[in-house]
Amino acid sequence: MIRTKVVNDSTDLVPIIRAFDDKTKKDVFKEIQAEWKPLSEIKEKYGKNGENALELFDKMKLVETKWTTTDEGISGKPQKKYRSYYSAFNINISCPVNEISEIFTIASLDKDEFRKLEGEIHDFLGDDGKFGSNVAENFGLSNLALKSLVKRSNKFCYKGLKLSKKD
Repeated sequence: MIRTKVVNDSTDLVPIIRAFDDKTKKDVFKEIQAEWKPLSEIKEKYGKNGENALELFDKMKLVETKWTTTDEGISGKPQKKYRSYYSAFNINISCPVNEISEIFTIASLDKDEFRKLEGEIHDFLGDDGKFGSNVAENFGLSNLALKSLVKRSNKFCYKGLKLSKKD
């Protein structure tokens, strides 16, 4: 069955760009497009990077998951299996140039620079989180840039207007 992911929010471009930005992610996605693959098989073949790719795909809702039976699991314990949910993208976005430039800036940040900023924000949030506008102001980011950064990161999520550490 062909399923198409419709993208009409400009900040959704960030995770899509990051989802296929290296060979491991592309290869893992190709494998789960063909059939259901258990986490252990992906970890064995691609290591931690493969597991991180699946986590990113899951966060983006690009994959569907199911649990194996105990017989198919590892040491009698069930494990997750993954399969791609979409086989096409339909991207329909219209936004001002200054917005798209901010989005592409966040999407193309160097890994080290991104990790540094992500770590600083993580520390700033504390245990209770903070309002997104306060975080953006503290780090000299626009709300759009912060939203883009959150979509790129696996460490944060919005709960209403509040930015929190991911559970």
